Amino acid sequence: MSSDKNNSNWIVAYASVIGNGHILMNLPCQDSCAHQRINDTWGVAVVADGAGSAAHSDIGSDFVARNMAHCLEEIVKREEWKTADRLPTEEVWRTEALKALQIVRQRLEQFATAKEHKIPDLACTVLAILYAPFGILTTHIGDGRAAYSVEEGKWEALIEPFRGSEVNETVFITSNIWTTEGVDLYIQSGIVKGDIRAFALLSDGCENGSFEVNVWDEENEKYHDPNRPYNKFFEPNLRGMLQLKKENKPQEEINQIWGSFLTEGSKQFKHETDDKTMILGVAVPKEL
Repeated sequence: MSSDKNNSNWIVAYASVIGNGHILMNLPCQDSCAHQRINDTWGVAVVADGAGSAAHSDIGSDFVARNMAHCLEEIVKREEWKTADRLPTEEVWRTEALKALQIVRQRLEQFATAKEHKIPDLACTVLAILYAPFGILTTHIGDGRAAYSVEEGKWEALIEPFRGSEVNETVFITSNIWTTEGVDLYIQSGIVKGDIRAFALLSDGCENGSFEVNVWDEENEKYHDPNRPYNKFFEPNLRGMLQLKKENKPQEEINQIWGSFLTEGSKQFKHETDDKTMILGVAVPKEL
């Protein structure tokens, strides 16, 4: 899903590609993503990763990504943030983000009933941001990664992915988390202020190639997760995106190039068994 204009102050690439494991098992790609330009300043980006154990998580992730993008776009328009050139308070943003997630969850339940699916069969994570040149609003349920950059050559993590006590355990929008305690524990939201030069959202199928995620701690004799973006991954891709902007590539071609890169553009991506989704957005310099 997308609505893109070439005259935007941002260039954004987004794609979901099937993992090798799903190809071998004759399963569909269970990742989905959505991007919507709200105006030349604001935009919304969403990544949803369907649960491997859920029978129709490919359908669920597509539904959640599209509906979450729509809900967040409507919030920006209703609150008139897009003309204010400022970010809401953290309290206001969390309230609005939770409302959006609850609406999407309710719509998903209605969709499941209409299509005669069980709601757990549509299970997926959701990671969403609203972005502008002066900051980023984030909210998410489950795992995945996100990064941003305000300074050349320096990328930082935007979220902390949820990890359960078991390996590969996470939580989904369909999980039993919709209590006061559950919402506080499992649904994260946040705000980053600054002159944003780029951002990225990705499903966990992309994390080994773009983040430092599994490092041996000799002192404690165990692995830990630094959740640290690889500058050497993101900076060349940022420059590549600006080159595509210079060449005035249409959005469809940008996404095709990006999808090919996620499929086999690095050793990690080429051999990844899981589905891969990544959205990369770059602020276009005024001189470009």
